[in-house]
Amino acid sequence: MIKLIASDLDGTLLDDEKHLPSDFFEVFDELERRRIQFAVASGRTYSAVGHLFPEEYRSKITFICDNGACVIKNGKTLHTKALDRETYEELLTACAEIGGLKPIVCAESGIFHLGYSEDFRADVSRYYLHHSAVENLYVVPDPIYKFTVRDDLGPMINGKPALDKIFGDRLNIQVSGDVWIDIMASGVSKGEALTALQKSMGITRAETMAFGDYFNDVEMLQNAEFSVCPENAHDEIKQMSKLICVDCNHNGVTECIKKVVFEENL
Repeated sequence: MIKLIASDLDGTLLDDEKHLPSDFFEVFDELERRRIQFAVASGRTYSAVGHLFPEEYRSKITFICDNGACVIKNGKTLHTKALDRETYEELLTACAEIGGLKPIVCAESGIFHLGYSEDFRADVSRYYLHHSAVENLYVVPDPIYKFTVRDDLGPMINGKPALDKIFGDRLNIQVSGDVWIDIMASGVSKGEALTALQKSMGITRAETMAFGDYFNDVEMLQNAEFSVCPENAHDEIKQMSKLICVDCNHNGVTECIKKVVFEENL
């Protein structure tokens, strides 16, 4: 019996226009009636995801943000794990030396990046409602939960291998999209946050369903007995998932919940 459902946002729960499924709140209300917990698990920071949900729902949803670096439940922060300052500054230097990398810094005080181009800022606006261009990222204040990089040269062939070589297992470096890399402190992941949530609620892996579409979702999918990805997911995520639902532009997550959970087709 499913007692906890966790879902990634971009490319999974949200469609390409960053909209929730048309039947999301109807499905959520039924989950609540059945006492099934629902968690959003996103690479985005809370300020970039909370506004997607009306106020009356925010206190009912657990938010695993910044890929697990910040967890918010019942409107209260349960857990945070920030990058240490020395490592953060080392990351800035490494990105400049590698080339082709445009950092976006997710700090408690806001989202920051260098000016770059209008196209870049427009792309950032698709994910972050509020963000600021600054002249110097070295002065961004702590705490910093996540370091995101746009890599137009290709994260799998450029940024990730280069960053892995420098930082090894000191950081959790994940390709989170076609041109995106997410970087968190070691031990931070959606999967670790989901495990902590399971323990706090007395819910087991066997009672958990998780939805995800990219590499930053891997640990979360592994920590759920019922791992599901949308048809638009990366091929490697499809191979490791137990179920594949319809794509994110056709209400894949909610349709799967209705067919698998509500109709008990486990």
